[in-house]
Amino acid sequence: MRRAIRAFVLATIATTLFAAAAGAVERSVERINGIGLVDYSHKPTFKVGDWARYHMSGSSQMGMKDDYTVTVLIAGEEEWWGDPGFWVETWTDVPGRPVETSVTLMSYSIFNDSLAVQHMQLYQRKSISGVNDDGSVHQEIPRAAAGTLKSRTLFKRPIMWDVDTVGVDTVITPKGTFKSRKVIMKQGTGVTSSQGDSSMYNEVRENRTTFYTDEIPITHIAREDVENIIARRTWMIGRSADAAALRVRERGLGVARLVDYGNGLKSRLVPEDMQITLAESRRRNALALVNEIPGQHAPSAAPAHKKVTKRK
Repeated sequence: MRRAIRAFVLATIATTLFAAAAGAVERSVERINGIGLVDYSHKPTFKVGDWARYHMSGSSQMGMKDDYTVTVLIAGEEEWWGDPGFWVETWTDVPGRPVETSVTLMSYSIFNDSLAVQHMQLYQRKSISGVNDDGSVHQEIPRAAAGTLKSRTLFKRPIMWDVDTVGVDTVITPKGTFKSRKVIMKQGTGVTSSQGDSSMYNEVRENRTTFYTDEIPITHIAREDVENIIARRTWMIGRSADAAALRVRERGLGVARLVDYGNGLKSRLVPEDMQITLAESRRRNALALVNEIPGQHAPSAAPAHKKVTKRK
């Protein structure tokens, strides 16, 4: 059974493990973009105002820990250059720090792509990065790097995984008990490098157990358990037959558990006149056209709020 596996936010644990293995300084969770939380495996059933909230926790053998809350919200809809899209707003709430907000307009066309996860970035239409001095929101249009326009291999290393649906299970969350589909995903990658007179093979593996239910909007996830493993093997250059056994250098465990969900949540960054459906947006545009016809009258247009810039 094919299922689009989201790059769920607990993948940040894997990033932390990479840093630890390289001797880097520990980094805390930064702003998270929740476009990877949306379930793209079938047609969307969410509506404007739908939201879901998760408590994320994790720890590793090296003593690193994660403990924060993530909320993903469908903040509105907009037709951008003739392409219908939906605003995904994500709140990252780390204890003792201000809440971080990320907002991205995603094209509804992504739900027609059988490789939605691999192509996710191609369906970003614009983002809101803050508020300008005049009170309007600052919007940015993502632009591909110049080199990608000349490349014939846009996706050089596609995401590979093994997925297995193993049946139905019951999941208990703070929101309630859900009858869920249990799916196991295994993914891994390895890199060989040389240092001095030695060769080194580093391997990173990620195992996920995800519990899906259609009762939860946007993500359809009630719970997700994640295991990240970093292992290494070394040998003298030219003597791979004498390589030592693969040794586990670090292991991290994390869990994302549903806290709550519902409809009616308001955006923290998207202007109120943009927190509307496509149908409402088209109705307002039609009224604006009527207002231009002599002898006709329609409500005044909404105040200008769009200030768009391009970035690489």
